[in-house]
Amino acid sequence: MSESQRVAACQFEPTIGDVDANLDAVERTLAGLPPSAGVAVFPELCVTGYDLDAARERATPVPGEETDRLSSVADDHGVTVVAGVPERDGEDLYNSLVVVDGDGVRATYRKQYLWGDEAEVFETGDGPTAVETRVGTVGLALCYDLNFPEVALDYAREDCDVLAVSAAWRTDFADDWRLLLRARALDGPYYVAGSNHAGDQRGRNHAGLSLVADPTGTVLSEVEAGAGHAVVAVDPERIEAGRERNPVRETRGWAE
Repeated sequence: MSESQRVAACQFEPTIGDVDANLDAVERTLAGLPPSAGVAVFPELCVTGYDLDAARERATPVPGEETDRLSSVADDHGVTVVAGVPERDGEDLYNSLVVVDGDGVRATYRKQYLWGDEAEVFETGDGPTAVETRVGTVGLALCYDLNFPEVALDYAREDCDVLAVSAAWRTDFADDWRLLLRARALDGPYYVAGSNHAGDQRGRNHAGLSLVADPTGTVLSEVEAGAGHAVVAVDPERIEAGRERNPVRETRGWAE
């Protein structure tokens, strides 16, 4: 296995509405990753901070200026970046994840299940998005999507190796966060990299606890409070062992 086959779940505390400061924070995080990291997952709406007014005001097309800068930073560090952005498509806004490398935007995922007041700002995404990366096939999900096993099962059907989950998960639901990430890993079975906000943003106290779980639901690396990252090698043999131990794919008739 190549040393580049590692996924990082990254967390920091964005500054509401300050896109430049938040992109600087992404760049600092990438600079601190080990050279073996191939994919880095960042939180939901991390480019603007999790604030619906800021997201509405700063939403931009994809590709656009923000993704151009993410592409440049990703290229500098040899990493594929998964990051949350507010996307503008004509008159419509989406809570989106972009997958960006040195060649630009590789994929865009639009959140399927909107939480609370998000539905007053964003349109609903229309389905799963998976992308080939240096760590394998990565499926994309955002925050409240994590509560819906059918999202994870869509990616299991697509034979994903990793589910990347970006979130703005609050401390009130911290136990749910860890439980659901582990449960979704078993749904695959596949690795799950969950990236969450840290700190307080206009009264929203975020839980942090970004982590990577393996296909048995075991948490292999976790960040507690503050800025940091959890980095884990994506081992195809570990995926196969997890699927043999928990043969749900075979029972459903999905295995070859």
